[in-house]
Amino acid sequence: MKFYDWILKFDKVDLPIGDLARDIENDANFPKDLATWSELENYLPASEDAVYETAKNAFNYFLSEFQ
Repeated sequence: MKFYDWILKFDKVDLPIGDLARDIENDANFPKDLATWSELENYLPASEDAVYETAKNAFNYFLSEFQ
């Protein structure tokens, strides 16, 4: 499963992971085939610390489900 497909499962969640899921879903340029944290990290806006932390936690959660 791709991170993109996995994160969209959280689009109805009223927590930061849900905010991230909705942002990703609404971003037509989001790299749907990304496979590594570095790819996601490079895509994230540099000035958004809260987004960065949420994305990092979400990606680690994603990895823990599929290892």
